Amino acid sequence: MTPGGVGDMSYYRLYFMDRFSGHIDHFREFEAENDDAALATAEGWREDRPMELWNRHRKLKHWQAPELSSD
Repeated sequence: MTPGGVGDMSYYRLYFMDRFSGHIDHFREFEAENDDAALATAEGWREDRPMELWNRHRKLKHWQAPELSSD
């Protein structure tokens, strides 16, 4: 437990990027017990665009956008 009786959850932010400009389109904030749990949560929200998962000032992962098909 941390001071004040708050649990040991960490704060994360998952950024969804525009696949062409690279600018942030939107983000989701959430708490998780650890980095592995946060990565699993982020994988569940996977979209066909670049994404980045951050914990404060620490980037945990960057996902590339899937290649566009030329069908």
